[in-house]
Amino acid sequence: MSQPSITHLERRKIEAGVLIPMVQAFQRAIGKARANEIAREVIIELARQDGERWARQYGDDLAAMEKVSGVWAAGGSLGIEPVAKSAHTLDFNVTRCRYAEYYQELGLPELGYLFHCNRDFAMVQGFNPGLALERTQTLMEGASHCDFRFARRRPPP
Repeated sequence: MSQPSITHLERRKIEAGVLIPMVQAFQRAIGKARANEIAREVIIELARQDGERWARQYGDDLAAMEKVSGVWAAGGSLGIEPVAKSAHTLDFNVTRCRYAEYYQELGLPELGYLFHCNRDFAMVQGFNPGLALERTQTLMEGASHCDFRFARRRPPP
């Protein structure tokens, strides 16, 4: 399948151009906590749907997840450092994230986390509920890297 005409990062920047002022207006109208909770719920559902779409497009195994990470990284959007890869795991660190840089330049890393990092776990559930994601830190939150650890869940005995 052909690559989209814009990168994933460019798409997210376009979305942010609408989401940022909308969520900020909702924060003023109904309070920051409630506005962020509503945005989080919507974004998580959209991320789950994105995962389903990625699975239809690429398959739903760890090799397909690696392809999806390549889409996220297109155009130098992410610096990905492989850590480990096997039939049951896919581990990598993101050492540069232009998504995080964008929100940090805007002075809005909290919204960056809400709109972007917040998606990861729900996306994996939509992609394949048999996969687990562990991520304990993000560049968006000020860490030195994002630690993505994907693993196939063991089927129940």
